Amino acid sequence: MIIGGMAFWIPLFFAVAFLYAAVGHGGASGYLALLSIFSVAPEHMKPVALVLNLIVSGIAFVQFYRQGYFLWKLFLPIAVLSMPMAYLGGLTPLTNEIYLKALGVFLLLASVLLNVKNSNLDGVERSYNLGGVVSQKYYAIALFLGAIIGYLSGLLGIGGGILLSPVLLLLGWTNQKKTAALGAAFIFVNSASGLLGYLQKNPLFEGCEGSLVVESNVFSVHWLSNLMILSVLIVPVIVGGTLGSWYGAKKLSQGWMRSILSVVLAIAAIKLLL
Repeated sequence: MIIGGMAFWIPLFFAVAFLYAAVGHGGASGYLALLSIFSVAPEHMKPVALVLNLIVSGIAFVQFYRQGYFLWKLFLPIAVLSMPMAYLGGLTPLTNEIYLKALGVFLLLASVLLNVKNSNLDGVERSYNLGGVVSQKYYAIALFLGAIIGYLSGLLGIGGGILLSPVLLLLGWTNQKKTAALGAAFIFVNSASGLLGYLQKNPLFEGCEGSLVVESNVFSVHWLSNLMILSVLIVPVIVGGTLGSWYGAKKLSQGWMRSILSVVLAIAAIKLLL
């Protein structure tokens, strides 16, 4: 890989971070789509996307939390099983072909779900769940959703918010901006869990396979390549994520947020599937 040629990536990754952060997402699917277009080896796509996702989702969460959109009572039952399942997903091996096709299918599904006609897509919370506080009989659903989406997030190298957001909206549990706040937090914890699982299989240092304990001071070639890619992308992604999350939390209408998210998901899915 030639670092000089990577300068072209900077505005593209900035744009992806901005658009995704505006709807409370970390941008992993967009990063993965761009990395695949630029022919980055699949073994580098997942860790790079997870690291960038972790950073941008953290920034987005802070912005939406400050605006009062975050709901702890809804987040906790969804997240409690998602974190260990994301860790297990990060440990699960996939062939490159299956990995790319599976990711494309899930992104396309999320884009379609987001366009299903539903009164809550206009930001109306259903009466049985006003304020995003899930009643007792819905906790089982929240636990199940968190576990399934958490595993998929670790498996595919995404934060999971890309699947969680349309489901929350269709269930009527939140409006768009509360979904963005919950999605950002969900993505952050699952990206961290998925990255931890990935590090278990692909440690930073040579000779530490299967353990997070440092047994060598020799940095792995695999992670040197990952860090080389990240060194180019991290600044534009941080700037894009900061500006996008601020704009989404304060300025962007819910209709535009939904439209942007839907288009970005569809583009990423098509790129991966083709």
